[in-house]
Amino acid sequence: MENIEKSALRALFWKDEILQILYWMDGEGFGKTVPVPQVLALLNTNQENLLYHLSKLVSEGILNCATETVHPESIISLSENARKEAGSRFAEAFQGYQKAGHGECGPDCEFCYGPNGQKLENCVHNCASAPLTR
Repeated sequence: MENIEKSALRALFWKDEILQILYWMDGEGFGKTVPVPQVLALLNTNQENLLYHLSKLVSEGILNCATETVHPESIISLSENARKEAGSRFAEAFQGYQKAGHGECGPDCEFCYGPNGQKLENCVHNCASAPLTR
């Protein structure tokens, strides 16, 4: 039992991590239902701690479990009510990483668009030759 992080702060941390992982896995096409070992492989924790927090989230109705109790071979999924929360948490966590790359700049890019929103011919990201779609 000493391998389980039970404090309220750690419970919030693990809820956040688990929701984001399940949301990401669904979005990447790994499935809406996920075996516990796949979740464990992506989180920096031990099985005992993960099972504790998964069980807690199942009892709160945040996750669904294909079996009556959560065990190492269980299949879990986000509940319909939790899907929106998971998406919000994921978007917030990766907000800074979801910007367009060079050649994909939008009208808010100060280096590719002028103050009037018109594409600059001397775009520093070399995307001035890309067709503008608005």
